[in-house]
Amino acid sequence: MTTIASAQEALSHWHQALAVATGGKIFTTHGCSWAWQPVRKRLVLLFPEHAEAAGLRPALAEGMRLGARRVEAWVNSGANASELKAVGFSDNAQVSWHAGPLAIPMDRWDGKIRLGNNVPEAVGADAAELAVTNLWREVDTPLSSGHPALRRVEHAVARTDDGDIVGRGFAQQGLGGQLMIHALAVGRDYRRQGIGTALLHGLSRSMVNPLAPDEEVVPELLAAATPSSAEFFSANGLKLLGRGRHMVLRSWKP
Repeated sequence: MTTIASAQEALSHWHQALAVATGGKIFTTHGCSWAWQPVRKRLVLLFPEHAEAAGLRPALAEGMRLGARRVEAWVNSGANASELKAVGFSDNAQVSWHAGPLAIPMDRWDGKIRLGNNVPEAVGADAAELAVTNLWREVDTPLSSGHPALRRVEHAVARTDDGDIVGRGFAQQGLGGQLMIHALAVGRDYRRQGIGTALLHGLSRSMVNPLAPDEEVVPELLAAATPSSAEFFSANGLKLLGRGRHMVLRSWKP
């Protein structure tokens, strides 16, 4: 059974995988777990149980040294965030956790879903982050064998019949067998046409067991939704698990 705790773990593993796959690092400071994602110049604090100045200030100083342009914190809704606010964090859009099997068939969109990391149009950070799909296959990584961030990751793009990319997304296999959906996006002019649902179906099928391709398995999907995407995930059958907090460092001085 998927819980908020397992959803938090899945999102943490995703940020850790992104960090390592793009040449960054993961580290801890006095009970705070961090992921440095250099291609986005982003430092991410992952669900601290007790965020205190002793753990926050050294990491923020390291973030400044690394050239961080954005510092985020993912926080359990019941956690005490007073120390985070004291050093300059404030709440961003509220996060809602959604989980469940897909409830809408893929029969509404005529384009194509393509799996893989061969996306010639991708540039900059978007191109660099495609490396996360290979991390779980690599033998030599900074992570120890069996680290939960080394779970299988797949990427999908949605293309029109003319070959134009109109959507994309990632899925990472969770420790409980769920598929955590990440960075799902559809072009503004192409929304409400079934493309997002088609991407969810494509990512779900990408995790089919190659030794039993005919096996009927309906994977449970897991997503951290923003207020603008919560309705989409609910419409596709994912039930609300609960809510969390996403905070951003607005100002900080050492």
